[in-house]
Amino acid sequence: MPRRPDLARRSELALAAFEVLRERGAKTSMRELADALGVKRPTLYFYFPDLGAVFETVLDQTYAALATEVLAATRGRAHPLDRLRAVIDTVIGFHRERPQLIGGLVQLWAVGGRDVASVIERGRRAVLAARDVLVGELRAGIAAKEVRACEPERVVDVVLAAIDGVLVHHVLGIARPEGVIEELAARVIEPLRMPRTRRRT
Repeated sequence: MPRRPDLARRSELALAAFEVLRERGAKTSMRELADALGVKRPTLYFYFPDLGAVFETVLDQTYAALATEVLAATRGRAHPLDRLRAVIDTVIGFHRERPQLIGGLVQLWAVGGRDVASVIERGRRAVLAARDVLVGELRAGIAAKEVRACEPERVVDVVLAAIDGVLVHHVLGIARPEGVIEELAARVIEPLRMPRTRRRT
């Protein structure tokens, strides 16, 4: 029977390889990477046939870790606008705690030589899935009279565009997310909140 890869070991090696490649740059060979990781080349090739496979593994791990944090942050928040705000804060906080992540992924993608279109499509699917969930929650909030009548698609698109802008500034080293997010909340999110109605006794 063919040997099955240890997924935990693969994850561990991918993260360690990411740090090595981020520090050493695009000229790092698989042989040099194996030496830096303290593993034999056959072991490295067993888990990753090339540097592009390292990139894909780290990218998948990043999406999974972010999704886990978003789910944890939104759990228990009853109001859809509170969940939307939690998503914003969590995504930005996730990258703030990992200041080298986006730049490192771009660098690793360049090293790995993966097709641009496939990488973009991967990200596109992840974003569209999240967008559909957020739009659906706003629609449900409107139906429940928790959220004022609006066009949920446009609201979510504005929110996602603001997040993207903050993350680009994060990479450029000029991010000031607090002001941007507070402005977004004050001008876009909170005006949509329906006032609570008092029950008649």
